Amino acid sequence: MNFKHIVREYFSYSTSEKNGLLVLVVLLVIMYFLPLVFQPGEVSEFVIDQKKQIQIDSLISSIENKEIHKKEQTLFTNLDFFDPNKTSKEELINLGFTPFQTNNLIKFRNKGGRFKAKTDLLKIYGITQSDLEIVNDYIRISVDENSKKESRVRTKKEYHLFSFDPNVISLKEWNRLGVDKRTSIRIKNYLAAGGCFRQATDLKKIYDFDSVKLAELLPYVKIVVKANSEMSLQKILVQLNSSDTTQLKQLPGIGSVLSARIVKYRDLLGGFASKDQLLEVYGISEEKLIRIESSICVDSISIRKLIINSFDALRLRKHPYINQRIAKDIIRYRERNGNFTSVSQLQTHKLVPDSIFLKLVPYLELN
Repeated sequence: MNFKHIVREYFSYSTSEKNGLLVLVVLLVIMYFLPLVFQPGEVSEFVIDQKKQIQIDSLISSIENKEIHKKEQTLFTNLDFFDPNKTSKEELINLGFTPFQTNNLIKFRNKGGRFKAKTDLLKIYGITQSDLEIVNDYIRISVDENSKKESRVRTKKEYHLFSFDPNVISLKEWNRLGVDKRTSIRIKNYLAAGGCFRQATDLKKIYDFDSVKLAELLPYVKIVVKANSEMSLQKILVQLNSSDTTQLKQLPGIGSVLSARIVKYRDLLGGFASKDQLLEVYGISEEKLIRIESSICVDSISIRKLIINSFDALRLRKHPYINQRIAKDIIRYRERNGNFTSVSQLQTHKLVPDSIFLKLVPYLELN
């Protein structure tokens, strides 16, 4: 048996066998190269998964940090007056701000930020509306001297002083005297409602009249008294602290609802000490007060007093001008230092903010 015969016997294939072998070879080649083809995709997928994992880890860390900051509660137990533009980091923390809030506030200042109003504190991340309400009365934002000078330059205007009768001069003439437009409009509304200036000092009746400007104008006031002005003097005045709702309804623009609100608020106050307190009654505007101002009077003798050396926190808290914090501070001071010897101690010891103290003084009594 020669070599050709052996080759022909073992390596001769039919057409179907050749086709089967060809398919088999193709499949083997595909299986060999398949891992190489898909390997870059697997690496890319791994890289993508790795990037996503880094982002997820960063997000989880951020959430954990926020949770830590939320757990840091503001404890304003040592409050005192402060200027957010000047107070140091240590002083802010001592007042009760959390380290997180304090760091954000200091960063804001270091970047050139400035607090121009109390509500600007809400710009600081971490300081909430409830935090602002607690510290609001203690914020004292000082005005920069340069800003004051710029403000004076902007607001300064030329005016000319001359003798005048406030009952008859026009808005233009008020402007020539240097009176701002808002005040001159209030004067006109007051006169339109039946009011009348009988003497120079009656200009003090006008709400929010600049005291410096008023003192400057008083020497120039020349009021011409008319014959029928005596009739206006006979107008019946309504006593704010003793009138009932029926009597209050006689005032122009005061109906059943407003008269009931006035009586209710009067009971809470313990009596009105000033006509301007009517502006604190919901529904009474400056214009309405001007209309009725000449028809009302206040008897401050009948005011019900707050005995600060004997009243407990609950009784003090019932007054509209005293909140829970002020009431507790008053009681705490008495417990530590004994009875108050002067009403002014409430202000000097910073137990009551200045703006509230001025309104509260008529209602305070030691014993």
